[in-house]
Amino acid sequence: MQSSIIRQRLAAYRQWKTRVSRAVLELESWLETEEQATPESRERIRQTLDALGKDRLTIAFVAESSRGKTELINAIFFADYGRRLLPSATGHATMCPTELLWDEVRSEAYLRLLPIETRAQDIPIAQIKSDPKQWVHYPLRMQDREQMTATLSEILQTKKVSIAEATRLGLSTFGLTPEGQPSASLVEIPKWRHAIVSFPHPLLKQGLVILD
Repeated sequence: MQSSIIRQRLAAYRQWKTRVSRAVLELESWLETEEQATPESRERIRQTLDALGKDRLTIAFVAESSRGKTELINAIFFADYGRRLLPSATGHATMCPTELLWDEVRSEAYLRLLPIETRAQDIPIAQIKSDPKQWVHYPLRMQDREQMTATLSEILQTKKVSIAEATRLGLSTFGLTPEGQPSASLVEIPKWRHAIVSFPHPLLKQGLVILD
């Protein structure tokens, strides 16, 4: 898979969204001219345009733990960049889903982490994304390689909690033996529930989202 091919496909996708948005605006104009517009139709058009503006193409890498998903992402998307962006370590798999994108609104590089304790809230991550108070925010200094490496390594962090706490968070299986019995009084669980990395890669700026 070559990045140039991906860029071409993403460009075609953005052009398609532009054509659809233009057609929706033309429909809105026609309805207004013909006095056929209603509050309901105006709201539907607004929602459609908003959805088109926010829509992105997401590629998810899914496999069993420690099968090299993160290294594959680094090799495909960041070989030309000259550095491994997403952290990985032998025998230390990424334990929380990680989104890689470009935040057009904030237009800055950063790492956002959602504490694992939010699992107890039983609120979808899509809903929590709109609440910045729930997230831990770290800026990424693009010219400081060591700062970026140290900051992004936080994605791999774990913590030890009691079996009761792991159960409360819906992670009781982390402390069970193959026979289903508790393996220890304390178990290791992910420190974070979800991670978002905003990074100005050309493909990400075109609307691509990578999910590890």
